[in-house]
Amino acid sequence: MLAPKSDFVGLEGITHLASGGQPPLLCTHQSAFDAFAADKAAGMAGYERHWQVGHEVKSRLAILTGLESGDFALLGNASEGIARVVSGIDWQGGDNAVVPSLDYASGRYALARLGHLGVDLRLVAPQGWFLDWQEIIASCNERTRLVYVSHVNAHTGQRLELEPLSEALRERGIALLVDASHSLGAVPLNADLCDFLVCSTYKFLLSPHSGILAWNRKRWPSFEPLAVGWHAAARGPSPDTYELASDASRAEIGNSNHLTVYLLKASLDYLAGFPAAAVEAHVLDLGHRLRTGLEQLGLDVLTPAERDRRGPNVAFAHEYPRRIADLAAQDNILLWGEAGRVRASMHLFVEAADVDRFLEWLPGGLAQSNG
Repeated sequence: MLAPKSDFVGLEGITHLASGGQPPLLCTHQSAFDAFAADKAAGMAGYERHWQVGHEVKSRLAILTGLESGDFALLGNASEGIARVVSGIDWQGGDNAVVPSLDYASGRYALARLGHLGVDLRLVAPQGWFLDWQEIIASCNERTRLVYVSHVNAHTGQRLELEPLSEALRERGIALLVDASHSLGAVPLNADLCDFLVCSTYKFLLSPHSGILAWNRKRWPSFEPLAVGWHAAARGPSPDTYELASDASRAEIGNSNHLTVYLLKASLDYLAGFPAAAVEAHVLDLGHRLRTGLEQLGLDVLTPAERDRRGPNVAFAHEYPRRIADLAAQDNILLWGEAGRVRASMHLFVEAADVDRFLEWLPGGLAQSNG
């Protein structure tokens, strides 16, 4: 492991392979909560400090992704970010959007909702379990306005090749919205390849439940989300006029969840103590160890074998995934089981012994789940 389990809450005696659902909190989050509580009691000065912590979080996200701090908005969840982006496009009847059929439901649903406007949703089926970026391009035409993809697919664990996809879409003037919920904090991401990026903070960013939206202003200069509030705009010459903020805060219609922002800052500070290349190598090495063991058990592994096509998750198909997860939890092994697959996630606090313990447990668990 890269990080001691003692840095986290509740890991004693636990094999935690469920970060793709949610990891444990950090012990340092208590100090972050105390700082928020002190500022909350400090009146106007404390309220101003809330916003300053938000600016610090955005600066850390800029370092992590290669974007600018002004490109970030702090929202309630990644799904809210998707909705903001979808609302910021001037859809016309006959337009279409392209989404992999195995991709996250919030992206599929937000775009399917546009059907009442005459906008078509084009779903790209995987080849077997694997998605080919060229199939995404082949599904686009002259009326395609937006492509939504996950950097690492939540269902299979496949890491998508973003660079060729990004360049092909840019040449066509098609916006690329990337969901980094299953990669950011575990494997590197060049966010400059995206026009928009969303991420859940409660997975590999080791924080509570909130969301991040990034608007790559240099790559996609125009973005006017439909929802507007006091924080998203400056007052105009009359009470009914306004001017949108020049940066991504135009997507923040009111207060951020300031407590969560303090906790996210603690998470980002912690993650900054580990070189990104070392974190990536760690999760991919463990993923290879697990994937090899699953194949040796004859399981239908959904995650690619190639190192550069994987993220921190490894998954296999199973008829009763929740039953597997529940049985494993009885033996203090935490997994994620739903939608026809069992998923195990690697992170800083996972060690080879955790992977081996799961593999040793699994044959008996499989037999019991099928019994």
